[in-house]
Amino acid sequence: MNFTTALPSMIKSVLFDIDGTLIARGQALPGAIEALASVRRHGIAMRFLTNITGRGPELIAAELQRQGLPIEGHEIQTATTACVEYLKSRPGMTCHLIVPPSVRPMFDGVAIDDQEPDVVVISDIGEQFNFQVLNRAFLMLRAGAELVVPQKGLFWFDHDGPKLDCGSFIVGLEAATGKEATVTGKPAELFFHRALAHVDCRANETLVIGDDLGTDVLGAARIGAASALVGTGKYAPGAERTGPVRPDYFLPTLELLPRLLSTLRG
Repeated sequence: MNFTTALPSMIKSVLFDIDGTLIARGQALPGAIEALASVRRHGIAMRFLTNITGRGPELIAAELQRQGLPIEGHEIQTATTACVEYLKSRPGMTCHLIVPPSVRPMFDGVAIDDQEPDVVVISDIGEQFNFQVLNRAFLMLRAGAELVVPQKGLFWFDHDGPKLDCGSFIVGLEAATGKEATVTGKPAELFFHRALAHVDCRANETLVIGDDLGTDVLGAARIGAASALVGTGKYAPGAERTGPVRPDYFLPTLELLPRLLSTLRG
């Protein structure tokens, strides 16, 4: 918990992870409400980034508000919203969608081809993953389709504990086809650059806060932003010292964020 590391003296935006950082198992984490209030009090722009793929921004915002976290839908960027924007930036491209029904309407306007698509899109469909679904995608990829995914998380924490995420199946398809998926969520640079555009700030004016070295801290490092790893959610003890990528700061909980911001802002 070193607050002396040299960082930009003027942090103008904070990009928060949601699950494991602000909430866990449906409950606000210690210090989360106060942390948001502190950021707003400093006049710092915020955006909330998540690889949640089964719910849209408005539904996520409503769930956060029920836990006392004053976050609006327009402040949230999900891996799915980024995926839809990416697909729509490539007009004429056809897609085979493997996505949960809850977010299927978000893909309205994307051309669908369930026989010979240009792109196979795979999101987390939970228990609907089976041999038939995966083998069909495998054959489409072998026939030349690209693989585009909102995120490649291997597991996540539900209310009743850890569960496999879609990345566990995507990695298998990559290995079987020799193709690498284009990822539109964290830690992809395009995802973080889109967030910077929304807050109208540069990377060197931004602090990324999250619980996952492989998505939050790595994403920050890729764009040249500062990062703070929190000791909640997916955090494993000692990760801030021994992980493959190191955060600029470690916060055991968000209760220490106001102190960090005061240090950075003088």
